[in-house]
Amino acid sequence: MKVVFLALIFSCFTKAAIQSRTADELIRYRSEVMVLGARLSSLEKEIGTKNNLYISSVEQIKQFEADVKLYREKLAEIHTQVRQAQSDNKRIVQSFLVETENLDTEEWQKKAHLELLKQAQTKLKSKEEELISFENKVTEFDLKLSTLRSNEEELASVIKELENRKKSAMDLYLTKVQSKKLAETKVQKLKLKTKIAKVREQFNPSPIVLKKPDRFFKNPVDDFLTYSASPKGVTFKYQSIQPVKAVGDGKVVYAGDLANYGQVLLIDHGNDLRTVLLGKMDIRVKKNDAVKDGQILAYTQNTSKEDQNLYFEVRKKNTAQNTILWLDQNGVSKI
Repeated sequence: MKVVFLALIFSCFTKAAIQSRTADELIRYRSEVMVLGARLSSLEKEIGTKNNLYISSVEQIKQFEADVKLYREKLAEIHTQVRQAQSDNKRIVQSFLVETENLDTEEWQKKAHLELLKQAQTKLKSKEEELISFENKVTEFDLKLSTLRSNEEELASVIKELENRKKSAMDLYLTKVQSKKLAETKVQKLKLKTKIAKVREQFNPSPIVLKKPDRFFKNPVDDFLTYSASPKGVTFKYQSIQPVKAVGDGKVVYAGDLANYGQVLLIDHGNDLRTVLLGKMDIRVKKNDAVKDGQILAYTQNTSKEDQNLYFEVRKKNTAQNTILWLDQNGVSKI
């Protein structure tokens, strides 16, 4: 008996559960696509910034290489000038020594050679100082050029790593986009099936209870956001954790899990009349417990910020009734 009943309940919720699960998948895929899109955009900006730095670094290296080339050419020129000055200085020194040792040399000639020697030494010293200065500048430019090349290599490595990360993110993004498209197609198909099913229900020969019910029940929960009714049950949407109450005196026939859809409570009220509760609940009663009208049977559960569903159904002689007709109108009229 229990197995048959559970099978009937399961069939009532299969379509709704599939639609809900598919919609949740679509929301998740859309969220993931948005996050990955933002990540790709961020990577694109970062790669753009690094590329600009790399281009700037390459331009600086070209400029420094050109400057270093000019300095090296100037340095070679100064080297030549220093060697020439050294040669001139050596020749003047030798001439001065010869003139000094020659007894026939006049004093004014010695002074003239001494002045030439001083000028040559001054010129040599100036060229040697200029040579040292240019050597220092070339060394400085070489160090800067080495630093720029090192930075260029590091930037190239960073850009390569970012491109790899971008490729991985793009592959994942395209996969998620494809999954989102499939989920959207699936949702559209389910919506179409639902519309078709509603049209078919208008021609469904199965009876729907329209006569006045034997009694009225209160709502199993008080603090609900809204409700929706089908030809069988009523679904209450809620967010807060609150008590789930018995809608009348009776006996617990079943209290437990139903696959992945939450917990089930089945209460027998006598005279072939039963009520069913299904949803995420913390059940506080057990099978065969006698319950009173308004007694707390369970507490709703909500571990997320999303709205949750609590399904309520009235069954008579094991046949689902048009439950909305059995509810106290004062209880649902607040919506």
